Amino acid sequence: MRIYLGGHLNFYHPQKDKWLEVELMQPTPLSVVLNHTNIPLGEVYLVVVNGELVDLDETMVSEESEVKLFPAVGGG
Repeated sequence: MRIYLGGHLNFYHPQKDKWLEVELMQPTPLSVVLNHTNIPLGEVYLVVVNGELVDLDETMVSEESEVKLFPAVGGG
């Protein structure tokens, strides 16, 4: 599966890239995948899987999934 790391989330990619490739053998909760890739769940605000806005805690992903993660944006 592919995970897009929007905003500052690419900081958690080993090479600081925007896309992270993850191999899955079976459908897995997205929260478990993110924990294994060391992406803090508290940093993720919006989650889009295969073009659909989803709830991080209730989403299962598979090898064919394309996930896009975005942090909250703040400014002042």
